Amino acid sequence: MPQASSKSIVPHVRLLLDALADPAGCADLGLDNWDLLVRTARSSKLLGTLAARIEAAGSLDQIAEPAARHLQAAKAEARYLRQMSLRQLVLIGELLRPLKVPLVALKGSAYILAELRCAEGRLPRDVDLLVERHRLDEVERALLAAGWEFTKTDEYDQRYYREWSHELPPMRAQALPLELDVHHSILPPIGRLKPDAARLVADSVAVPGTDFRVLRPADQLVHAAVHLFQDSDCVGKVRDLVDIDGLIRHFSVRDGDGFWRDLAESVSVHGLGRPLWYALAFCRAWLDTPIPEAVRHEVRAHRPSVLARPLMTSLAGRVLPPVHPDVEPGLADRAAASLLEFRALWLRMPPWTLAYHGASKLLRSMRKGRASSSSG
Repeated sequence: MPQASSKSIVPHVRLLLDALADPAGCADLGLDNWDLLVRTARSSKLLGTLAARIEAAGSLDQIAEPAARHLQAAKAEARYLRQMSLRQLVLIGELLRPLKVPLVALKGSAYILAELRCAEGRLPRDVDLLVERHRLDEVERALLAAGWEFTKTDEYDQRYYREWSHELPPMRAQALPLELDVHHSILPPIGRLKPDAARLVADSVAVPGTDFRVLRPADQLVHAAVHLFQDSDCVGKVRDLVDIDGLIRHFSVRDGDGFWRDLAESVSVHGLGRPLWYALAFCRAWLDTPIPEAVRHEVRAHRPSVLARPLMTSLAGRVLPPVHPDVEPGLADRAAASLLEFRALWLRMPPWTLAYHGASKLLRSMRKGRASSSSG
């Protein structure tokens, strides 16, 4: 497990992580710390989570009044978005029910449906679903017929999603506030790692009283790890790390050793040990997540090389948190973000596709620049 990451946590993020770990202790914070904490939590998309944890600790009425107003507003926003998410899921379930397609909710949608603690205070902006690849066209046709529209209509974007990505282009419906992402896997089919998407659906668990299923607990954790450390640039995504910590704490207590046995099986079946290693390493270093020694030993088999390990630890440790609210990102921050953006693309695509994609993005950017100049 990387040790440097725990030492590299900048003070404003340490303030946020400490507040999430000990919400009752927030009652003792002064206004200067509250000012920094509220802004850091908001930029991390964790202000609603912080409010929910402080309320659960029974400390909300002890918070300094200016800070309490922001927390109350975040609570209200989280309640609204939760209801909108559930309403949207109900409507989608009713629409797709005649198809008899297994609908697996992913990420925040799954946490909300299953009423997990890590969903409390969450501020969802989209709904994520997983369907079997061979049923994807049916689902797409049904959604389009019901008035859903793609938010990306450019010919190249459509090709990118349909040929190289693991999901349809994002969709929206009139009068519904959240975007819809329909996946057929949890990683791009042309990427370095290739999980068994059909097995993920087959192992999923029905949510009683709904039209939906969720990934089994071990697969939910693996997906959260993959989403952060395999399918993203990690920039500003400390909330995803907090989610992973929440999933581990919930399922390891609820299911005991069975959760860890299923996790080992999931890693073996889907070949996703490397992103899981990163997830457990950062959770332990940053959030003191309880992970059994036997599990840590087993996951060590998937750790990166002695050269890649400190590099990734340094880069991700720099970009995972939001920058200080009063400080512009420095050259080192921007360089780290660029390197991790390239890493994410490298993991998503083979070299020839990456080169083509990069060249296409550059040409499109140049054309837009010329068009903007001529119109000006």
